[in-house]
Amino acid sequence: MIRAKPGAGPWEESMKRMSVMAVTMVAALALWAGMGGAKAGFSAASFRGTYAATFSGSIAGTGTLTADGAGNITGGTETVNDGTNSCVGTLSGSYTVNPDGTGTLSIDFNTTTTNFGACPTSPLTSTAAIVLVSRSRIEVSGTDKGIVESGSLTR
Repeated sequence: MIRAKPGAGPWEESMKRMSVMAVTMVAALALWAGMGGAKAGFSAASFRGTYAATFSGSIAGTGTLTADGAGNITGGTETVNDGTNSCVGTLSGSYTVNPDGTGTLSIDFNTTTTNFGACPTSPLTSTAAIVLVSRSRIEVSGTDKGIVESGSLTR
């Protein structure tokens, strides 16, 4: 995912508000999972197959993501746009899943097409907290400094 460079003034204030919202969302998801919202008994094998991916925030995008059920992202494509740059790329990476459905996701984005702007020429790694709502729906919240994004994976 593309990293936006912080500017001055209203942009910084907007980022502060979005950061507070993201932290609140992650805390709410963790609380929800701890209260039994996520069913116990999840594992890496629960995250398997090809998912439609959508996310928004300071960066927006859509695509597909394929997980192997053993902790690896084995493929996928993503189109991302931060308002200045629009890029298409392939995905790889890794993930963890805890028994309560919480976990982590690390995605490597490799640009294949620049629609406009300046897209990265080397792989970018993004990280996120995840909650498996079911084997077919996963909620995602970015954890990278300076980037606010959340979304879902649906099979």
